[in-house]
Amino acid sequence: MNIECTSNHGTKYLRVMEGYRDADGKSKRRSVRNIGPLSRFDDGQPDYVKRLQQSFKDGTPIIDTLSDLVAGTLPADYVTIQFDRHDAADYTSAPKNIGYMCLDGLYDALGIYDVLNKHKSQSRIEYDLNGLAKLLIFGRALMPDSKCETWNGRNEYAFEVVSSKSLIEIYRALDVLDEVSGQIQRRMDYKIKQGIGRDSEICYYDVTNYWFEIDDNDADTFDDDGNLVRSGMRKSGPSKAKNRKPIVQMGLFIDANGIPITYRLFPGNNIDQTTLRPAMREGIDRMGYGKVIIVADGGLNSDKNIAHILSEGNGYILSKSTKKSTKAVREWILDESGYEWNADRTFKVKSMLRERSITDEHGAKTTIKEKLISYWSRKHYDRERKENVKFIEYLESVIQNPDKLKDNEKKIERFLNTTEVDKSSGEIVKTKKILSINIEKVQEYLDLLGYYTLLTSEMDRPDGYVINKYRGLSRIEDSFRIIKTDLDGRPVHVRTPKHINAHFLTCFISLTMIRLIQYKVLTHQNKSTLNVDGWESGVTAEKIKKALGSFSADALPKGYYRTTEPNDDMKLIFDAFHIVCALRLPTKKELFHLKKEIDAATIL
Repeated sequence: MNIECTSNHGTKYLRVMEGYRDADGKSKRRSVRNIGPLSRFDDGQPDYVKRLQQSFKDGTPIIDTLSDLVAGTLPADYVTIQFDRHDAADYTSAPKNIGYMCLDGLYDALGIYDVLNKHKSQSRIEYDLNGLAKLLIFGRALMPDSKCETWNGRNEYAFEVVSSKSLIEIYRALDVLDEVSGQIQRRMDYKIKQGIGRDSEICYYDVTNYWFEIDDNDADTFDDDGNLVRSGMRKSGPSKAKNRKPIVQMGLFIDANGIPITYRLFPGNNIDQTTLRPAMREGIDRMGYGKVIIVADGGLNSDKNIAHILSEGNGYILSKSTKKSTKAVREWILDESGYEWNADRTFKVKSMLRERSITDEHGAKTTIKEKLISYWSRKHYDRERKENVKFIEYLESVIQNPDKLKDNEKKIERFLNTTEVDKSSGEIVKTKKILSINIEKVQEYLDLLGYYTLLTSEMDRPDGYVINKYRGLSRIEDSFRIIKTDLDGRPVHVRTPKHINAHFLTCFISLTMIRLIQYKVLTHQNKSTLNVDGWESGVTAEKIKKALGSFSADALPKGYYRTTEPNDDMKLIFDAFHIVCALRLPTKKELFHLKKEIDAATIL
């Protein structure tokens, strides 16, 4: 046996082949196992295929799932079928994905089919709207690519996903997905509430952005009187990737379990603070949750946002910049009185209740009561020291050698005292600027390393509860990472606002499906879904993508299929959904039966 790389519809696939002789004694070759697309395994280093082939030949394959095939040993349940020469002549290996069946079941379970089917009937759409939506969502989760390449890969599934015959229809479907985006998000939320339930006491919110490979901003649209009708979507703004390309902003809400609730896109020139209120109005405020506690980082902390949160009967847990706090707050933080230490003295916390005045978006002032929490940890302190080691070393060096100030004045201007004097008499005529380091400010900066400050409306909640819930914000950061990496959220291969929004809707749906699979796995393993690091202890998004993407079936003569052996992660997913998968050269009918079983098992 050996490994070969073949091309199927422009996509390079890896498979294990073996030589044999037919009934006439002629040498033939046949596929033993389909490994999957080369892109899923290529580590980016030179000559990956050659290295894989040599490792397989040496008996130590660099793809773990091939271990049972090394040294020419076939798996114990491997079955051969005798083909006659006509069968062999007509046979061409073309493995089709069957892992998508799990996504197909979740698609129906989330109610997406119902929303689009209703819209199709009301709009008299003739093309396969649901099929095109599935193609876009499954492609995003399994083989993310441009819309054109996703269309070209429509035949890579064991059973027909879409019946449409024209590429143009995929762009028409994007228009519809944008139009019904809100309906789909609310329907998904309803199905999740009715199924596994929502832990919506806490709602995490954060903002990220995606840059586009264009040079100029999208133009704004104005009416005849010069009034702004619509802002361009792709605009220059504060890019998380720190480049100068136009971007779009995405605001995302997730629940305490890390399962997405709703999202909204904003033009790239919108700063983070301005996104929370409109995102809440179109999402959380309309979903009937009752009171929720909004958890967000300091970039979302503003009077206007707090006023809106409270006006809707909700609460908040927001971080606050320790170093940018008022002098009185900084002095309170550094005052050792009131702190409670843990036994190892690696963590301390204290809090106080206070009243303050805030101004809402309409200019009205009101007085609110809230809890201010300060905590310090050795872990945070060590991390901040490490992240700022060069800057701290420079600060310490200029204290010893003030002449170094002239080299990096702007870098530490907040720590400087500036004095203007006349060189000769001291009169303010022709002056010279003299720089000196403000030792007190530098010392305060160093003393505040390792401290975090939180604001919360939940004054009756223990400090530990508030801190623990705030730490869960890392889950939304992980969700953004999945969209950007595993789902290849960018580059975005569309340009109109409708198509851009539809693209991110497919990312949102794919992310939700991944989170539901992870949720099922964790509950199956009796592990907490509320643990901040919970996803990693179950099965990661990357492993789900590989497991579903590599599970395939290859049509053989006489109506049989050769399926790949589900890897350990695929088996874990089947176990979590209580799906029995025991395939040995199944027929098409048996594969279809498996699909029906998966559809039934993935009901939420």
